[in-house]
Amino acid sequence: MNHVAHCFLSYPDEAVLFGNFIGDFVKGKSWQDFPPAVQKGILLHRAIDSFTDNHTITRTSAGRIRDYTGRYAAPVVDILYDHLLIRHWDRYAPDLPFDTFAEWGYQSLARMEADMPEMLRRRWPQMQAGRFLHGYGSREGLEWVLHQFAKRLNGHLDATALSVFFFNELDTFSADFNGFFPDLAAYVREFRNAGVVQY
Repeated sequence: MNHVAHCFLSYPDEAVLFGNFIGDFVKGKSWQDFPPAVQKGILLHRAIDSFTDNHTITRTSAGRIRDYTGRYAAPVVDILYDHLLIRHWDRYAPDLPFDTFAEWGYQSLARMEADMPEMLRRRWPQMQAGRFLHGYGSREGLEWVLHQFAKRLNGHLDATALSVFFFNELDTFSADFNGFFPDLAAYVREFRNAGVVQY
């Protein structure tokens, strides 16, 4: 999963949110250098990624787009699923409007900007100004994210063709997502209710 899901699955704990948000930038055992609540967020990030990568349905989704993404299908599915989470938001958070959640995320992370890893701290002003969580909600925003990702891959991702295929097959991908996300949410509930363990 990508930014929207990681942040949503941290709600409403700001320390867990921060740990989850910086998770990709904390390598090896350096998670142990953070306060316990932030540690839990970092380990939650790793657990979400592992669960997602190994789930049968996400692998099915990856297979659907492999012609457009090659070996990068799995991270692209993470991006597509963020769009689908927003599209189906009311199913998973009927009492939490997306705008309310997103503002909580922006404000919480802004308060902790000084503690972000350096690379992420450099990116944060642009992410915040662009309201990065909202960006996944529209077709235009999703296409922008896909094209940015494609630039990093030096032509190994056909973002335009992928977008056309994805939106033509939106019902199929929605069925994939709605089959998968309840499993992930249940797993995360169990994880968050447990003590911090090395992951």
